[in-house]
Amino acid sequence: KQWYQRRVAITAGGRALTGCREVKIHVNTVSSALGSAMVCCGNTRVIAGIKGRFAEPTINNPSSGYLVPNMILPMACNTKYKPGYPADSGVAMSNKLETLITDVTDLMELCVVPGKVVWCLNLDIVCINDDGNVLDAAVLALSAALNNCWLPATHVIEETGRVVVDPEGEKTKLELKFIPISVTLSVFDDQTLPDPSEDEEKIQCGSLTCCIDDQSKIRAMWSSANLADDVLSAALIYVKKRASVLLSVLQKVSKTS
Repeated sequence: KQWYQRRVAITAGGRALTGCREVKIHVNTVSSALGSAMVCCGNTRVIAGIKGRFAEPTINNPSSGYLVPNMILPMACNTKYKPGYPADSGVAMSNKLETLITDVTDLMELCVVPGKVVWCLNLDIVCINDDGNVLDAAVLALSAALNNCWLPATHVIEETGRVVVDPEGEKTKLELKFIPISVTLSVFDDQTLPDPSEDEEKIQCGSLTCCIDDQSKIRAMWSSANLADDVLSAALIYVKKRASVLLSVLQKVSKTS
């Protein structure tokens, strides 16, 4: 019976074992943000927005700015999340995102006045609707937002030494060292299913998430399942193919923005 339930879930919506839900990316969805993007993966919807503020650098890195990701999972996106304190899964996702983007850009490019003022980019990722595989959608939205992020020009007021934004100055595009893409597969015994929906996540034996960049380099991997070597090898081959598809969608949208 348990296996039958899994098969029902796996074939829900007519998807093949290697089939994924349709992915749509919309960039510059938040006019007040330095960069933003919304990702729709089936019924899962996530929006990422980048807000910048001036901050004081650390003593050890006086010319380096900050990237601060924050994954928000409100109760409105799924009733499994409760109001009040941040959901544990949201905190876990924020930590994963922080690990993933630690060196996505040269933090020294965020320096405004060495030793005094740097940019702190708050990367807020909000889940609008959670129908499974939120992490992949969050990484894709964040990558699209970062890839379309422009830093405003700044000006130092000589009399006070205060740094302000120059609205008429030329903006600078945030240069990325790589573009991360996340691909998650649910594990059902010796089978894997990519892009799991919420129903499929509920009955999975475990999951495998692999984050790969646009240079085919694995940046991070998280697994809650014991996979045989041959299953893992096949999964990684699929991950590279799927990441390539998602990357092409992201790059196409960025070119037309």
